[in-house]
Amino acid sequence: MLFVANPFSGYKLGGRLGELLQKYLNTEIYEYQLSYTEYPGHATILANQAVKDGYFAVIAAGGDGTVNEVANALQGSNTALGIIPLGSGNGFAYHLNIRRDFNKAIDIINQAHITTIDTGSVNGRFFVNVAGMGLDAAVAFKTKTNKKRGFLPYLKQSLIEGLKFKKLHLQISTAGKSWSGDYAMAVIANGSIYGYNFAIAPSAILDDGVFDVLLVKYIPLWKYVFLLPRFFTKTIQNSPYVEYFKANEITLITDNDSYYHVDGEGFEIKGSVHFKNQPQNLKIISLPVNL
Repeated sequence: MLFVANPFSGYKLGGRLGELLQKYLNTEIYEYQLSYTEYPGHATILANQAVKDGYFAVIAAGGDGTVNEVANALQGSNTALGIIPLGSGNGFAYHLNIRRDFNKAIDIINQAHITTIDTGSVNGRFFVNVAGMGLDAAVAFKTKTNKKRGFLPYLKQSLIEGLKFKKLHLQISTAGKSWSGDYAMAVIANGSIYGYNFAIAPSAILDDGVFDVLLVKYIPLWKYVFLLPRFFTKTIQNSPYVEYFKANEITLITDNDSYYHVDGEGFEIKGSVHFKNQPQNLKIISLPVNL
């Protein structure tokens, strides 16, 4: 297997990763290599080569961005994705119940249990965990140029964007239904956790062939305070300010200049954004439990 590590992840092991792998990885069943990324997109290049060389697995040692890049290369192949969560948010690792536990991550890899999950695409861009449009995407777009990592810089940017955010008028289409409305954001979830254990889609299942969709209504800013506890009680979908349903495809159209994100990386957009579920598209190393 190949370990692809991001040296700039929020939770840095420095030069200790190689030492820890030698100590804890079961080398009786695995031969492995360790490579460090040098620029954006490098993880995808390294993982692509591992697929061509017939590797059993590629382990993304980093945050959600590193996971996205590695998984993008592995989709549709027989090479499995593994995760060592070294980022700040680690949303996908939280969904898989690895959280930020290095020892647990290694133990899961040593068990070598493989399952196959769905992934998603947005206008051709790949995602494995959560995508969306609106306020959360604006925050993602603005924070990716911020040199400071972690929860507090993210929270600060969220407050800044929230204070100046204008409503997002959306035309929405799913199979057999179309409607429009004013929203703050649209969340398209394959996994359940944004990051930092914020449960945005508590009922999301990785291998059910559909997304959990949450449309957060545009309301006065102070009312969003009532949504915050629901992230931790896993009841966000029950809020009167949220429209919740499942769909395997959804198209959002806006006349506004806006943003969308894939696994926490934001992009500018104006016009149509199409989300599509790609069922049974990625092999992962995980706990042998219902995902």
